[in-house]
Amino acid sequence: MTNEKCPLCGGRASKKMMNDENVKYVGMFFNCDVCGRYGLTADELEARTIDWDKLRIFLYYNGFRATEKNWPEYRYYSSLPKEKCDAYNLEFKKGINEHGCPVHMDKDTVDAWYPRSLSEKTDMILLKLDKIAEYIGQEVVFSRLELYGLMFVKRYKTEKDEFSEEEMDSQANFFIEYLKEAGYIKGGKISLDNTETYISITPKGYKQIDYLNRNSGDGRNVLVAMKFDAETVVLREAVKKGIIEAGYNPVLIDEVEHNNLITPELLSQIRNSRFVVVDLSHRNNGAYFEEGYAMGLGKPVIQLCKKGVNLHFDIAQINTIIWDKESDIPSRLKNRIMATID
Repeated sequence: MTNEKCPLCGGRASKKMMNDENVKYVGMFFNCDVCGRYGLTADELEARTIDWDKLRIFLYYNGFRATEKNWPEYRYYSSLPKEKCDAYNLEFKKGINEHGCPVHMDKDTVDAWYPRSLSEKTDMILLKLDKIAEYIGQEVVFSRLELYGLMFVKRYKTEKDEFSEEEMDSQANFFIEYLKEAGYIKGGKISLDNTETYISITPKGYKQIDYLNRNSGDGRNVLVAMKFDAETVVLREAVKKGIIEAGYNPVLIDEVEHNNLITPELLSQIRNSRFVVVDLSHRNNGAYFEEGYAMGLGKPVIQLCKKGVNLHFDIAQINTIIWDKESDIPSRLKNRIMATID
């Protein structure tokens, strides 16, 4: 790998060619200190089908990074087609790790995650600060580029024209002052004279974080419970599409960056979801468990099942989307979400 600049944030990154026998999948893999591990196809590098400002911030908040707790890290976000990511993941499970474990991302994925309002952005900043801090009251140090990611700073005026560093500092300082005036954080402004900024969460900030954690079901995350393997790739994408088209962000546990055991992380994701979508076509015990846990929390649950599969009698009476072809799912799921979720 060679040391280069990250094309998204401009920071330090190592780079290597993405190798594949099919020339259309050739691109570049980057390991960036700020954006984490990601791969971009040649088409994406040239055409920028994804908004790169949104992508840069998406990766800062969600990107896969190798840490002492998570080493080695084989996962990375990739703009490769979903079927290619699935093929590489199958190779990895067979012991062939040349391509690692790519997690597919595209314009819809990034747009669905990206917050739409000022209040959503400030809530996400607080929750990210809490996640980064190792203990209550810690003064966390941020580099300029990390702060740009944290504070949703736009880098690109146009595809070929960037904001100046002074203009980006101004964007970051807006959120810093906004959070300080709300009483949520303490910390200094970023300026051309400093390269690092120290921020800590105040008691009032922690109170707001506690509120957000208890009431994050009002957000746009949606946990998807179903069987995950090569057999359900088409089903998986159909469910995600329906959720995205309804204006929500699908969360699949194998695409979430975390250092926890799977079960605690899964339960946390259910608690933090606005509602849960569960497909019971394969009578998967895990999906039944996740649905029951969500119901116990009072979360709305939208149930799907393939035609001809007998549901367990405890939940057979629930109004279920019975599907015959995966292609039927997106529109039906979207309509159910829009009709039943506030």
